[in-house]
Amino acid sequence: MFGLFSSRQKKIEQKLFSLANEIAGIQKNIILYPKENTYKDLHIDKTKELNNLYNDLEKIKNKDYVKNFIGQLTIKYKASENVLSKEEQKLLDKLLIEHKVKVKIKI
Repeated sequence: MFGLFSSRQKKIEQKLFSLANEIAGIQKNIILYPKENTYKDLHIDKTKELNNLYNDLEKIKNKDYVKNFIGQLTIKYKASENVLSKEEQKLLDKLLIEHKVKVKIKI
């Protein structure tokens, strides 16, 4: 049973690393193409997937483990080419907030 959990844990962690990089690339595209809603929708979907994986990992391990793991992801993200400047992050936040409001209004 322990081997099953560690195998599942490893798969989740690998997917989280991959997904974090994918989301970072999507964020860059949102900034480059602010009127293109496809990237914003994709960002929302991938972020939901990321959060679900965090929840799955927390079920296997615990909150402290997940918090530590998120710290590792953050360090890798900051070392990547996709890291956003503070100005880019503010713009991204604004664009996503506006998009989420528009999506909620459509529903």
